[in-house]
Amino acid sequence: MRKRTTITTIIILIFTILLTACQSDQPDTVQPSVTVTSQKTATKTTTPIPTATPTNTPTPEWLVPLTELEEIELEFVHPWTGDLAHTIDELVDNFNQTNEFSIFVKVDAPGSAQQVFQQSEAALRNEKGPDVVIAPIEELAYWHAIENLVLLDEYLNDVTYGLEEKIIEDFIPLFWEQDVLDEHRLGIPVSRNANFLVQNTSWAKELGFNIPPMSPQIFRNHVCTARDELINDNDWRNNGMGGWIVKQDEYTILSWLNTFHLNEFPINQESYAFDQPATLEGFTFLRQIFDEDCSWNARNPTHYEYMINRQALYISADIYDLVYLQKAFALSESEDQWQIIPYPDKNGKPVLLTHGDSIGIMKSDPAQELAAWLFVRWLSGLEQQSEISEINPGLPVSQSIISELSTDRSDQWNQVVSLLDTAKSTPRTADWRVARFVLPDAAFQIYLANITPDQYPQIIAMLDTIIAEISTQPASLSWE
Repeated sequence: MRKRTTITTIIILIFTILLTACQSDQPDTVQPSVTVTSQKTATKTTTPIPTATPTNTPTPEWLVPLTELEEIELEFVHPWTGDLAHTIDELVDNFNQTNEFSIFVKVDAPGSAQQVFQQSEAALRNEKGPDVVIAPIEELAYWHAIENLVLLDEYLNDVTYGLEEKIIEDFIPLFWEQDVLDEHRLGIPVSRNANFLVQNTSWAKELGFNIPPMSPQIFRNHVCTARDELINDNDWRNNGMGGWIVKQDEYTILSWLNTFHLNEFPINQESYAFDQPATLEGFTFLRQIFDEDCSWNARNPTHYEYMINRQALYISADIYDLVYLQKAFALSESEDQWQIIPYPDKNGKPVLLTHGDSIGIMKSDPAQELAAWLFVRWLSGLEQQSEISEINPGLPVSQSIISELSTDRSDQWNQVVSLLDTAKSTPRTADWRVARFVLPDAAFQIYLANITPDQYPQIIAMLDTIIAEISTQPASLSWE
Protein backbone atom coordinates (compact mmCIF):
# COMPACT_ATOMS: atom_id res chain seq x y z
CA MET A 1 0.00 0.00 0.00
CA ARG A 2 2.85 2.38 0.77
CA LYS A 3 4.44 1.92 -2.66
CA ARG A 4 1.13 2.47 -4.43
CA THR A 5 0.59 5.71 -2.49
CA THR A 6 4.10 6.87 -3.31
CA ILE A 7 3.69 6.21 -7.03
CA THR A 8 0.32 7.97 -7.13
CA THR A 9 1.86 10.98 -5.42
CA ILE A 10 4.68 10.99 -7.97
CA ILE A 11 2.24 11.00 -10.91
CA ILE A 12 0.34 13.96 -9.46
CA LEU A 13 3.59 15.83 -8.70
CA ILE A 14 5.04 15.22 -12.14
CA PHE A 15 1.85 16.22 -13.95
CA THR A 16 1.52 19.41 -11.88
CA ILE A 17 5.14 20.42 -12.43
CA LEU A 18 4.90 19.77 -16.17
CA LEU A 19 1.82 21.92 -16.64
CA THR A 20 3.30 24.83 -14.72
CA ALA A 21 6.91 24.49 -15.89
CA CYS A 22 8.53 27.38 -17.64
CA GLN A 23 11.86 26.52 -19.12
CA SER A 24 14.15 28.51 -21.43
CA ASP A 25 16.84 26.95 -23.54
CA GLN A 26 19.25 29.65 -22.45
CA PRO A 27 19.42 31.89 -19.37
CA ASP A 28 17.40 35.08 -19.67
CA THR A 29 19.40 38.30 -19.62
CA VAL A 30 18.59 40.29 -16.49
CA GLN A 31 16.65 42.97 -18.30
CA PRO A 32 12.92 43.66 -18.63
CA SER A 33 11.15 41.81 -21.44
CA VAL A 34 10.06 44.11 -24.21
CA THR A 35 8.14 43.95 -27.44
CA VAL A 36 9.71 45.93 -30.26
CA THR A 37 8.11 46.73 -33.58
CA SER A 38 10.31 48.10 -36.34
CA GLN A 39 8.98 51.36 -37.74
CA LYS A 40 8.67 52.12 -41.43
CA THR A 41 10.67 55.11 -42.65
CA ALA A 42 10.09 57.45 -45.55
CA THR A 43 13.17 56.54 -47.58
CA LYS A 44 15.05 53.38 -48.32
CA THR A 45 17.74 51.93 -50.56
CA THR A 46 16.54 48.90 -52.48
CA THR A 47 18.92 45.95 -52.64
CA PRO A 48 17.92 42.94 -54.78
CA ILE A 49 17.63 39.70 -52.81
CA PRO A 50 20.53 37.47 -53.94
CA THR A 51 19.75 34.26 -55.80
CA ALA A 52 21.25 30.81 -55.55
CA THR A 53 23.37 29.08 -58.17
CA PRO A 54 20.93 28.03 -60.96
CA THR A 55 20.13 24.36 -61.59
CA ASN A 56 17.55 22.70 -63.80
CA THR A 57 14.39 22.22 -61.71
CA PRO A 58 10.68 22.58 -62.57
CA THR A 59 8.71 25.64 -61.49
CA PRO A 60 7.54 25.04 -57.90
CA GLU A 61 3.85 25.08 -57.05
CA TRP A 62 4.42 27.54 -54.20
CA LEU A 63 5.92 30.24 -56.44
CA VAL A 64 3.27 32.98 -56.55
CA PRO A 65 3.39 36.02 -58.86
CA LEU A 66 6.05 38.28 -57.42
CA THR A 67 3.65 41.21 -57.42
CA GLU A 68 1.82 39.46 -54.56
CA LEU A 69 4.90 39.92 -52.35
CA GLU A 70 4.74 43.71 -52.47
CA GLU A 71 4.43 45.28 -49.01
CA ILE A 72 3.56 42.05 -47.21
CA GLU A 73 3.87 42.38 -43.43
CA LEU A 74 5.41 39.56 -41.40
CA GLU A 75 5.51 38.94 -37.66
CA PHE A 76 8.84 37.61 -36.38
CA VAL A 77 9.02 36.26 -32.80
CA HIS A 78 12.31 35.50 -31.01
CA PRO A 79 13.33 34.76 -27.38
CA TRP A 80 16.27 37.12 -26.99
CA THR A 81 16.70 40.16 -24.78
CA GLY A 82 19.31 42.85 -24.14
CA ASP A 83 22.06 43.57 -26.67
CA LEU A 84 21.18 40.56 -28.78
CA ALA A 85 17.58 41.74 -29.13
CA HIS A 86 18.87 45.17 -30.12
CA THR A 87 21.07 43.59 -32.80
CA ILE A 88 18.06 41.71 -34.16
CA ASP A 89 16.09 44.97 -34.33
CA GLU A 90 18.87 46.59 -36.35
CA LEU A 91 19.12 43.61 -38.72
CA VAL A 92 15.38 43.54 -39.30
CA ASP A 93 15.31 47.27 -39.92
CA ASN A 94 18.05 46.78 -42.51
CA PHE A 95 16.01 44.08 -44.24
CA ASN A 96 12.90 46.25 -44.19
CA GLN A 97 14.72 49.13 -45.86
CA THR A 98 16.59 47.16 -48.52
CA ASN A 99 14.56 44.16 -49.73
CA GLU A 100 13.28 44.63 -53.25
CA PHE A 101 9.68 43.64 -52.51
CA SER A 102 9.14 46.13 -49.65
CA ILE A 103 8.39 43.20 -47.31
CA PHE A 104 8.01 44.63 -43.82
CA VAL A 105 8.93 42.54 -40.76
CA LYS A 106 7.59 43.38 -37.30
CA VAL A 107 9.62 42.08 -34.36
CA ASP A 108 8.12 40.66 -31.19
CA ALA A 109 10.44 39.72 -28.28
CA PRO A 110 8.38 38.34 -25.36
CA GLY A 111 11.51 37.68 -23.28
CA SER A 112 12.20 33.94 -23.18
CA ALA A 113 11.99 30.74 -25.22
CA GLN A 114 9.03 29.49 -23.21
CA GLN A 115 7.18 32.78 -23.69
CA VAL A 116 7.79 32.51 -27.44
CA PHE A 117 6.17 29.07 -27.44
CA GLN A 118 3.22 29.99 -25.24
CA GLN A 119 2.51 33.24 -27.06
CA SER A 120 2.83 31.63 -30.49
CA GLU A 121 0.68 28.66 -29.52
CA ALA A 122 -2.06 30.89 -28.15
CA ALA A 123 -1.98 33.04 -31.29
CA LEU A 124 -2.16 29.97 -33.54
CA ARG A 125 -5.30 28.83 -31.78
CA ASN A 126 -6.83 32.19 -32.69
CA GLU A 127 -5.53 31.89 -36.28
CA LYS A 128 -3.23 34.86 -35.72
CA GLY A 129 0.08 33.05 -35.33
CA PRO A 130 3.50 34.50 -36.18
CA ASP A 131 5.00 34.06 -39.62
CA VAL A 132 8.58 33.42 -38.51
CA VAL A 133 9.60 32.04 -35.13
CA ILE A 134 12.86 31.11 -33.41
CA ALA A 135 12.42 28.01 -31.27
CA PRO A 136 14.09 24.67 -30.42
CA ILE A 137 13.62 21.87 -32.92
CA GLU A 138 11.25 19.85 -30.69
CA GLU A 139 8.79 22.76 -30.72
CA LEU A 140 9.07 23.10 -34.49
CA ALA A 141 8.45 19.34 -34.65
CA TYR A 142 5.32 19.76 -32.52
CA TRP A 143 3.98 22.48 -34.80
CA HIS A 144 4.79 20.28 -37.79
CA ALA A 145 2.88 17.39 -36.22
CA ILE A 146 -0.25 19.54 -35.88
CA GLU A 147 0.22 20.91 -39.41
CA ASN A 148 1.13 24.47 -38.50
CA LEU A 149 4.72 24.48 -39.81
CA VAL A 150 6.03 24.96 -43.35
CA LEU A 151 8.58 22.41 -44.57
CA LEU A 152 11.59 24.19 -46.02
CA ASP A 153 12.97 21.59 -48.46
CA GLU A 154 11.49 23.03 -51.65
CA TYR A 155 12.46 26.59 -50.78
CA LEU A 156 15.97 25.52 -49.78
CA ASN A 157 16.69 23.77 -53.08
CA ASP A 158 14.93 26.16 -55.45
CA VAL A 159 16.82 27.48 -58.48
CA THR A 160 16.11 31.15 -57.81
CA TYR A 161 15.14 31.40 -54.18
CA GLY A 162 17.17 28.63 -52.54
CA LEU A 163 19.92 29.10 -49.96
CA GLU A 164 23.35 29.50 -51.52
CA GLU A 165 25.39 26.31 -51.61
CA LYS A 166 28.41 27.94 -49.95
CA ILE A 167 26.23 28.90 -46.96
CA ILE A 168 24.81 25.38 -46.62
CA GLU A 169 28.27 23.82 -46.82
CA ASP A 170 29.52 26.17 -44.12
CA PHE A 171 26.97 24.98 -41.54
CA ILE A 172 28.46 22.58 -39.00
CA PRO A 173 26.98 19.22 -40.10
CA LEU A 174 25.92 18.26 -36.58
CA PHE A 175 23.89 21.46 -36.23
CA TRP A 176 22.54 21.40 -39.78
CA GLU A 177 21.24 17.84 -39.53
CA GLN A 178 19.47 18.34 -36.21
CA ASP A 179 16.70 20.32 -37.92
CA VAL A 180 15.78 17.41 -40.21
CA LEU A 181 12.98 15.07 -39.13
CA ASP A 182 11.46 12.31 -41.27
CA GLU A 183 13.86 13.47 -44.01
CA HIS A 184 12.24 16.92 -44.11
CA ARG A 185 13.83 20.18 -43.04
CA LEU A 186 11.79 21.89 -40.33
CA GLY A 187 14.11 24.82 -39.61
CA ILE A 188 17.43 26.56 -40.17
CA PRO A 189 19.90 26.56 -37.24
CA VAL A 190 20.56 29.96 -35.65
CA SER A 191 22.63 29.19 -32.55
CA ARG A 192 23.59 26.20 -30.43
CA ASN A 193 24.28 25.35 -26.81
CA ALA A 194 26.31 22.50 -25.26
CA ASN A 195 26.28 20.87 -21.84
CA PHE A 196 29.44 19.80 -20.01
CA LEU A 197 31.27 19.61 -16.70
CA VAL A 198 33.60 22.31 -15.38
CA GLN A 199 36.61 21.15 -13.38
CA ASN A 200 38.70 23.16 -10.94
CA THR A 201 41.91 22.00 -12.57
CA SER A 202 44.25 23.48 -9.97
CA TRP A 203 42.53 21.67 -7.12
CA ALA A 204 42.27 18.45 -9.14
CA LYS A 205 46.04 18.43 -9.67
CA GLU A 206 46.67 19.00 -5.96
CA LEU A 207 44.47 15.98 -5.29
CA GLY A 208 46.63 13.96 -7.69
CA PHE A 209 44.40 14.01 -10.76
CA ASN A 210 46.22 15.22 -13.87
CA ILE A 211 43.82 13.69 -16.40
CA PRO A 212 40.06 14.41 -16.64
CA PRO A 213 37.78 11.50 -15.66
CA MET A 214 36.90 9.51 -18.76
CA SER A 215 34.62 6.96 -17.08
CA PRO A 216 31.96 7.23 -14.35
CA GLN A 217 34.01 5.20 -11.88
CA ILE A 218 37.02 7.48 -12.32
CA PHE A 219 34.69 10.45 -11.84
CA ARG A 220 33.43 8.84 -8.62
CA ASN A 221 37.01 8.47 -7.43
CA HIS A 222 37.66 12.18 -8.08
CA VAL A 223 34.58 13.51 -6.31
CA CYS A 224 34.92 11.17 -3.34
CA THR A 225 38.55 12.19 -2.91
CA ALA A 226 37.46 15.85 -2.88
CA ARG A 227 34.86 14.94 -0.22
CA ASP A 228 37.58 13.35 1.92
CA GLU A 229 39.81 16.39 1.55
CA LEU A 230 37.17 18.64 3.11
CA ILE A 231 36.18 16.15 5.80
CA ASN A 232 39.80 16.11 7.02
CA ASP A 233 40.55 19.85 6.83
CA ASN A 234 39.42 20.63 10.42
CA ASP A 235 36.57 22.87 9.17
CA TRP A 236 33.27 21.17 10.01
CA ARG A 237 31.29 23.76 8.02
CA ASN A 238 32.32 22.30 4.66
CA ASN A 239 31.73 18.65 5.57
CA GLY A 240 29.59 17.01 2.91
CA MET A 241 30.92 19.32 0.20
CA GLY A 242 33.78 18.81 -2.21
CA GLY A 243 32.43 16.66 -5.02
CA TRP A 244 29.93 17.38 -7.79
CA ILE A 245 26.97 19.66 -7.06
CA VAL A 246 23.68 17.98 -7.98
CA LYS A 247 21.89 19.63 -10.87
CA GLN A 248 18.61 18.32 -12.24
CA ASP A 249 17.80 20.26 -15.41
CA GLU A 250 16.84 18.15 -18.39
CA TYR A 251 20.13 18.41 -20.28
CA THR A 252 22.27 17.60 -17.25
CA ILE A 253 20.19 14.50 -16.55
CA LEU A 254 20.19 13.54 -20.23
CA SER A 255 23.99 13.90 -20.28
CA TRP A 256 24.37 11.59 -17.28
CA LEU A 257 22.07 9.00 -18.82
CA ASN A 258 24.05 9.24 -22.04
CA THR A 259 27.12 8.32 -19.95
CA PHE A 260 25.62 4.86 -19.74
CA HIS A 261 24.73 4.74 -23.46
CA LEU A 262 21.13 5.73 -23.99
CA ASN A 263 19.65 4.36 -27.19
CA GLU A 264 20.15 6.68 -30.15
CA PHE A 265 17.58 9.45 -30.37
CA PRO A 266 15.26 8.95 -33.36
CA ILE A 267 15.54 11.02 -36.51
CA ASN A 268 11.93 10.22 -37.39
CA GLN A 269 8.82 11.25 -35.48
CA GLU A 270 8.46 8.20 -33.27
CA SER A 271 8.08 7.62 -29.55
CA TYR A 272 11.25 7.35 -27.49
CA ALA A 273 11.35 5.05 -24.45
CA PHE A 274 13.51 5.86 -21.43
CA ASP A 275 12.71 2.42 -20.02
CA GLN A 276 16.10 0.98 -20.92
CA PRO A 277 19.23 -0.17 -19.06
CA ALA A 278 21.07 3.15 -19.48
CA THR A 279 18.40 5.06 -17.53
CA LEU A 280 18.46 2.60 -14.66
CA GLU A 281 22.28 2.59 -14.58
CA GLY A 282 22.40 6.38 -14.69
CA PHE A 283 19.87 6.87 -11.91
CA THR A 284 21.60 4.23 -9.78
CA PHE A 285 25.00 5.88 -10.24
CA LEU A 286 23.71 9.33 -9.37
CA ARG A 287 22.08 8.00 -6.19
CA GLN A 288 25.23 6.09 -5.27
CA ILE A 289 27.55 9.10 -5.30
CA PHE A 290 24.89 11.13 -3.52
CA ASP A 291 24.51 8.58 -0.72
CA GLU A 292 28.30 8.56 -0.37
CA ASP A 293 28.30 12.38 0.03
CA CYS A 294 30.44 12.60 -3.11
CA SER A 295 27.74 14.79 -4.65
CA TRP A 296 25.65 17.29 -2.75
CA ASN A 297 22.85 19.84 -2.99
CA ALA A 298 23.83 23.51 -2.88
CA ARG A 299 21.64 26.30 -1.53
CA ASN A 300 22.84 28.88 -4.04
CA PRO A 301 21.31 28.09 -7.47
CA THR A 302 24.46 29.39 -9.17
CA HIS A 303 27.41 27.18 -8.38
CA TYR A 304 30.33 29.33 -9.51
CA GLU A 305 31.39 30.46 -6.02
CA TYR A 306 31.48 26.90 -4.72
CA MET A 307 34.01 25.97 -7.36
CA ILE A 308 36.09 29.09 -6.71
CA ASN A 309 36.08 28.36 -2.97
CA ARG A 310 37.10 24.73 -3.55
CA GLN A 311 33.83 23.43 -2.19
CA ALA A 312 33.08 21.68 -5.49
CA LEU A 313 35.60 19.96 -7.72
CA TYR A 314 33.05 19.74 -10.54
CA ILE A 315 29.94 21.66 -11.52
CA SER A 316 27.57 21.21 -14.45
CA ALA A 317 27.30 24.10 -16.90
CA ASP A 318 26.50 25.09 -20.46
CA ILE A 319 27.95 27.54 -22.96
CA TYR A 320 26.04 30.48 -21.50
CA ASP A 321 27.56 29.94 -18.05
CA LEU A 322 31.09 30.65 -19.28
CA VAL A 323 30.80 34.44 -19.19
CA TYR A 324 29.55 34.35 -15.61
CA LEU A 325 32.25 31.89 -14.56
CA GLN A 326 34.93 34.14 -16.01
CA LYS A 327 33.54 37.16 -14.15
CA ALA A 328 33.26 35.21 -10.89
CA PHE A 329 36.88 34.02 -11.07
CA ALA A 330 38.06 37.53 -11.93
CA LEU A 331 36.15 39.17 -9.07
CA SER A 332 37.41 36.61 -6.57
CA GLU A 333 41.01 37.12 -7.74
CA SER A 334 41.41 33.36 -7.54
CA GLU A 335 44.54 31.96 -9.14
CA ASP A 336 42.91 28.56 -9.70
CA GLN A 337 42.64 27.32 -13.28
CA TRP A 338 39.50 25.69 -14.64
CA GLN A 339 38.62 23.75 -17.76
CA ILE A 340 35.75 22.22 -19.72
CA ILE A 341 35.38 18.46 -19.86
CA PRO A 342 32.59 16.28 -21.30
CA TYR A 343 30.51 14.03 -19.10
CA PRO A 344 32.27 10.68 -18.64
CA ASP A 345 31.40 7.60 -20.68
CA LYS A 346 31.28 4.04 -19.42
CA ASN A 347 33.50 2.98 -22.33
CA GLY A 348 35.86 5.93 -21.87
CA LYS A 349 34.70 7.86 -24.96
CA PRO A 350 32.88 10.96 -23.66
CA VAL A 351 30.70 13.14 -25.91
CA LEU A 352 28.93 16.49 -25.58
CA LEU A 353 25.20 16.91 -26.10
CA THR A 354 24.17 19.96 -28.15
CA HIS A 355 20.85 21.72 -28.72
CA GLY A 356 19.63 25.23 -29.46
CA ASP A 357 17.59 27.68 -31.47
CA SER A 358 16.36 27.29 -35.03
CA ILE A 359 14.23 29.48 -37.25
CA GLY A 360 10.98 28.15 -38.69
CA ILE A 361 8.06 29.37 -40.79
CA MET A 362 4.40 29.02 -39.80
CA LYS A 363 1.71 28.15 -42.33
CA SER A 364 -0.43 30.97 -43.71
CA ASP A 365 -0.91 31.53 -47.45
CA PRO A 366 1.57 31.01 -50.34
CA ALA A 367 2.53 34.68 -50.69
CA GLN A 368 3.00 35.16 -46.96
CA GLU A 369 5.04 31.95 -46.71
CA LEU A 370 7.29 32.87 -49.63
CA ALA A 371 7.88 36.32 -48.14
CA ALA A 372 8.73 34.66 -44.82
CA TRP A 373 11.21 32.36 -46.57
CA LEU A 374 12.93 35.32 -48.24
CA PHE A 375 13.40 36.88 -44.81
CA VAL A 376 14.64 33.59 -43.30
CA ARG A 377 17.07 33.12 -46.17
CA TRP A 378 18.40 36.65 -45.73
CA LEU A 379 18.78 36.23 -41.97
CA SER A 380 20.68 32.97 -42.58
CA GLY A 381 23.31 34.74 -44.69
CA LEU A 382 26.85 34.75 -43.38
CA GLU A 383 26.92 38.51 -42.78
CA GLN A 384 23.77 38.39 -40.68
CA GLN A 385 24.91 35.22 -38.90
CA SER A 386 28.17 36.93 -38.04
CA GLU A 387 26.44 39.96 -36.50
CA ILE A 388 24.23 37.72 -34.37
CA SER A 389 27.15 35.54 -33.27
CA GLU A 390 29.30 38.47 -32.20
CA ILE A 391 26.72 39.34 -29.55
CA ASN A 392 25.40 35.86 -28.73
CA PRO A 393 27.72 34.02 -26.27
CA GLY A 394 26.42 30.71 -27.63
CA LEU A 395 27.92 28.59 -30.39
CA PRO A 396 27.65 29.89 -33.97
CA VAL A 397 26.23 27.40 -36.43
CA SER A 398 28.77 28.03 -39.23
CA GLN A 399 32.37 26.88 -39.19
CA SER A 400 33.77 30.05 -40.74
CA ILE A 401 32.15 32.21 -38.03
CA ILE A 402 33.45 29.96 -35.25
CA SER A 403 36.91 30.37 -36.73
CA GLU A 404 36.51 34.15 -36.86
CA LEU A 405 35.37 34.39 -33.24
CA SER A 406 37.81 31.90 -31.73
CA THR A 407 40.57 34.48 -31.19
CA ASP A 408 38.22 36.77 -29.25
CA ARG A 409 36.56 34.12 -27.07
CA SER A 410 37.90 32.51 -23.90
CA ASP A 411 40.06 29.40 -23.68
CA GLN A 412 37.11 27.55 -22.18
CA TRP A 413 34.80 28.58 -25.06
CA ASN A 414 37.37 27.20 -27.47
CA GLN A 415 37.62 24.02 -25.40
CA VAL A 416 33.92 23.48 -26.05
CA VAL A 417 34.45 24.04 -29.78
CA SER A 418 37.27 21.47 -29.79
CA LEU A 419 34.83 18.86 -28.45
CA LEU A 420 32.25 19.33 -31.23
CA ASP A 421 33.84 16.72 -33.47
CA THR A 422 32.56 13.99 -31.15
CA ALA A 423 29.35 15.72 -30.05
CA LYS A 424 25.81 14.49 -30.66
CA SER A 425 22.41 16.15 -30.77
CA THR A 426 19.72 15.96 -28.12
CA PRO A 427 16.25 14.66 -29.15
CA ARG A 428 14.57 16.41 -32.06
CA THR A 429 11.11 14.81 -31.91
CA ALA A 430 7.92 16.49 -30.72
CA ASP A 431 7.63 14.37 -27.57
CA TRP A 432 10.87 15.88 -26.22
CA ARG A 433 8.87 19.10 -25.81
CA VAL A 434 7.06 17.22 -23.01
CA ALA A 435 9.83 14.85 -21.92
CA ARG A 436 12.26 17.68 -21.13
CA PHE A 437 9.94 18.80 -18.33
CA VAL A 438 9.09 15.34 -17.00
CA LEU A 439 12.62 13.90 -16.98
CA PRO A 440 13.97 16.29 -14.28
CA ASP A 441 11.07 15.43 -12.01
CA ALA A 442 11.69 11.71 -12.44
CA ALA A 443 15.33 12.39 -11.54
CA PHE A 444 14.19 14.35 -8.49
CA GLN A 445 12.50 11.20 -7.19
CA ILE A 446 15.71 9.18 -7.10
CA TYR A 447 17.23 11.51 -4.49
CA LEU A 448 14.29 11.23 -2.05
CA ALA A 449 15.12 9.39 1.17
CA ASN A 450 11.89 7.38 1.06
CA ILE A 451 12.60 6.14 -2.47
CA THR A 452 14.92 3.15 -2.80
CA PRO A 453 16.75 1.94 -5.92
CA ASP A 454 14.44 -1.08 -6.22
CA GLN A 455 11.66 1.41 -7.06
CA TYR A 456 13.59 3.00 -9.94
CA PRO A 457 12.15 0.63 -12.60
CA GLN A 458 8.64 1.76 -11.61
CA ILE A 459 9.64 5.43 -11.82
CA ILE A 460 11.23 4.91 -15.24
CA ALA A 461 8.21 3.03 -16.59
CA MET A 462 5.97 5.77 -15.26
CA LEU A 463 8.18 8.36 -16.94
CA ASP A 464 7.43 6.87 -20.36
CA THR A 465 3.72 6.52 -19.57
CA ILE A 466 3.35 10.15 -18.54
CA ILE A 467 5.30 11.42 -21.56
CA ALA A 468 3.11 9.36 -23.89
CA GLU A 469 -0.12 10.54 -22.26
CA ILE A 470 0.73 14.24 -22.14
CA SER A 471 2.30 14.30 -25.61
CA THR A 472 -1.10 13.57 -27.12
CA GLN A 473 -2.72 16.57 -25.45
CA PRO A 474 -2.79 20.04 -27.07
CA ALA A 475 -0.08 22.23 -25.64
CA SER A 476 -2.54 25.06 -25.10
CA LEU A 477 -4.60 23.25 -22.46
CA SER A 478 -2.49 24.48 -19.56
CA TRP A 479 -2.96 28.14 -20.53
CA GLU A 480 -6.74 28.23 -20.87
